[in-house]
Amino acid sequence: MNKTTNPLIGYATAADSLPSSGSALTYLLAGNGIFVSAIRPGIQVLMPICLSDQRIKGLPHLTPHFTISPRIPKELLLEVWRSSCNACTESNVEILFHFHNQEDRWNLRVPEQTQSTTSCQPTESGSHTSHHQAVVEIHSHASMPAFFSSTDNADETGFRIYGVLGRVNTTKPEIQMRVGLFQHCWNVPAKTVFDIESDFFMTDVSVLSGCQFYSTDLPPTPVLENLWS
Repeated sequence: MNKTTNPLIGYATAADSLPSSGSALTYLLAGNGIFVSAIRPGIQVLMPICLSDQRIKGLPHLTPHFTISPRIPKELLLEVWRSSCNACTESNVEILFHFHNQEDRWNLRVPEQTQSTTSCQPTESGSHTSHHQAVVEIHSHASMPAFFSSTDNADETGFRIYGVLGRVNTTKPEIQMRVGLFQHCWNVPAKTVFDIESDFFMTDVSVLSGCQFYSTDLPPTPVLENLWS
C-alpha cells in the first residue's frame, strides 16, 4: 500500500491487503469504483464514494459493508428519546448525546453543552473529553424533522457514527443515521446501529433518503468543462 506524507491517509487497490487495526483512512481502487475503508474500536466500514458502471479491468469488485459490534441496546436509544422530549417540552432546545464503547459495552453520556432552539455544542473538545472519545454522536432537532443540516455537515468532520432525532415530542418521532469518514458520508439504517426491531416506533428516514453516500465537502470545480477553454 502506498502512503502519503500524512500517516492518516493511505491508498491501495482492492487486490492489496489492508491494515487490520487503527483509524487510518484508506482509499481503494476496485473493479466497480472507488471506496474508502476505516476501522476503529467497535466500527468497521467500507464505503463507496464513486461507483463506476464501467468495469476497471484486472481488479475485483468490492461490496460495501458497515458493522458496529455490538449494536447499541434499545434501552439507551429510548433514554436519548426521552431526554430529547424533555429538552423540547421544557425549553424547546436541542440536546447532544455521546456513546462510548468500553470493553464491548456501550455507555451513554450527556456532555456539558450550550443549547438553543437550533443548535447544541459541547463546551469542551480536548483529547480527554467525551466529545473526542465518542464513537457515536446523536443530537435532537426538537420538533423539527430529522435531517443533517449545513451546520451539522460543517461540524461532523471526524470518523464516527452520527445521528439526528426529529419530531421528538410527536406521535411519529424520526431518526436518521450516517457513518462519517472525514466528510465522506453514508446513510445507514438505524437498526444497523441500534438493537431495535424492524417495527420500532421511530420513522427511520435514513432508508428513505435518495442519496445513500455523499460528501459534505464543497462541490468540486467542474474541471472537465474548463479543461479546453
